[in-house]
Parts: sequence; structure tokens; C-alpha cells
Amino acid sequence: MRIRKLNVVTECGMLLAAALALANIKLFQMPSGGSVSLGVLPLLLLSARHGLLTGCASGFLLGLLMLTTRPFIVHPVQFILDYPLAYAAVGLAGMIAWQNPLKAAAATTLANVIRLLLHVVAGAIFFVTGKDTFMQAILASCLYNLGHMLPETAICVIIVSYIARNHQTLCARQN
Repeated sequence: MRIRKLNVVTECGMLLAAALALANIKLFQMPSGGSVSLGVLPLLLLSARHGLLTGCASGFLLGLLMLTTRPFIVHPVQFILDYPLAYAAVGLAGMIAWQNPLKAAAATTLANVIRLLLHVVAGAIFFVTGKDTFMQAILASCLYNLGHMLPETAICVIIVSYIARNHQTLCARQN
């Protein structure tokens, strides 16, 4: 059986649909937004296959699509940081070619650390009150967001490492 190569637009659409579907299958949900799912995994693979620009643009779109299923908006700046920018940051995994499991893990970790930082700043906007300092809000947001970002990142690192080791064609750069 001969496998037909998909064009980039078709592949992006299919992987965005898969990402949105997987994001709605949650291992657990945090009380004020944030959950552990495999939603970013297709986006990570897309970034590995097509690079930084395609990955970030697709992540931006995924962030907007996430608003259709589970919006949690308390401030316009929080909206921008938590949705389009945080998911665009997942595209940063495309900066590193996934030639081996270590590079796949490094790319995934880097992208998720940047995503975490964006969620932390967005969360600080949510946590800050008249009696809290901005640093207290940052600390509270960091602890809260680590509760879902740390397990999700660990799961994704394990999966992308497996894929890079055993299924290199799934994450090889497409030109």
C-alpha cells in the first residue's frame, strides 16, 4: 500500500483537530482553569515536522480554538497570555530538530517552560488582589500552574522521547 504525502495545510488542520479533541480528554482538571491532557502532543509533533513558524502559528490557532470549548477569562491580558500566546509557545519545540530522544525531550521541555511562564504571568493577574503584592501573586500562580504543567510536561516528554526513538518518521522534518 502506498501512503500519500499530505500537504502542510491538510496536516496542520488534522493535527489541530486532534489537539483540540485530545485537550478535551482530561486526566484531571484544576479548579480555576488548567488541566492535564495530551492536547499539546499533536502540536509538538507538528512543530517538530514543520518547524518554528508553522508550529507557533498552529499553536496560536489552537489557543483560539480552546476558547470554543473551555474559556476561562478574567482579564484581557490574561486572555492573550493564557490562550493564543501560551499555545503559540508550544511551537517553540520546532526550534530543535528531533534527531534523537534527548533532543525531542529538550524541545518539549523548552516549549512547555515558556508556556508555563506565560500561564504564570496570566495567573498572577487572576490571583492579585488589593492585599497581595505582585510577587505573592506570581508565587501563587507559579505553584498553581505547576500543578498541571509539570505532569503534562512529564507525560509529553516520555511520549515524544518514545516517538523520537521508535518512530522517527513521525517527527522528521518535512521540507
